[in-house]
Amino acid sequence: MADMLNALILSGHMTREHDNEFRSFRKHNEWITALLEDTGRFRVRVIEDPRGLGADIIDKYDVVIVVFEGRDGFFDKAVGFGAETDAALLRFVQEDGKGIVWFHGSSVQEDDWGYPEEYNVMRGAKLNLSTGLRPRPWGEALVHTAEPRHEITDGISATWTVTGDDILMGVEMYDGAQVLLSVFDDLESYENAPVWPMKHYPVDIPDEGLSGMIGVNTHQPVAWINEYGAGRSFTITIGHDIDTFRRIEFIRMFPRGVEWAATGEISLTGPDRRGERRFLPWPYYNQEG
Repeated sequence: MADMLNALILSGHMTREHDNEFRSFRKHNEWITALLEDTGRFRVRVIEDPRGLGADIIDKYDVVIVVFEGRDGFFDKAVGFGAETDAALLRFVQEDGKGIVWFHGSSVQEDDWGYPEEYNVMRGAKLNLSTGLRPRPWGEALVHTAEPRHEITDGISATWTVTGDDILMGVEMYDGAQVLLSVFDDLESYENAPVWPMKHYPVDIPDEGLSGMIGVNTHQPVAWINEYGAGRSFTITIGHDIDTFRRIEFIRMFPRGVEWAATGEISLTGPDRRGERRFLPWPYYNQEG
């Protein structure tokens, strides 16, 4: 087994969609921690309010996982990490050659939120209202594993489904970033939705209607990677609920994406479920039966 990697989750201050009596961002933190630590490759720690966090803490880790939105409602202006934390994270990746993971809604960054534009450069993509940000109508979505494959998605099904996830469309990819997963954003799904958009989620619909939305009827990225200076960034926008975390494709690829972000290499191959190991509970890696 390769050396242990130290992962830090920066979390807290989430929208009500991810912080309510039925679904809490703390569940995301628990699921990420369980999945990563069960591989035997990671040791995970969580900080719920990272605003103002300095390099003296961040630099102790190999990879940072962002589960932070900085706002309470979708119509609110987000409050960022602050200048000291921003500088520490950018240096952590660009100069120190370490990794950052942008999970689910943390990948969204409006221009007036106070985050540096350099975060979008680090992510290798921009995701906000100006790029056509919108959630697909709720339901089952068919995920396509992009070709040519990256080692992160080696052995993953060519197509697989997620149900009840929050599928964010409207991603502007930057040169150099590599798409890992996509969803075809078909116009029909919007036209046939009982209610869309939902009142709690701001969406800009152009004058020509749904057919004029940016990126509609194209494959839209839901996971991608980007090299930034000496380090690496991994973004994945699916993972809203436990149903996605239980998909074997997600169980295989997510730890590998985090490992690649941390080191630039991959040693994890996915859980072994042969023989007596087929009885092991989620997430199937190193638990004892």
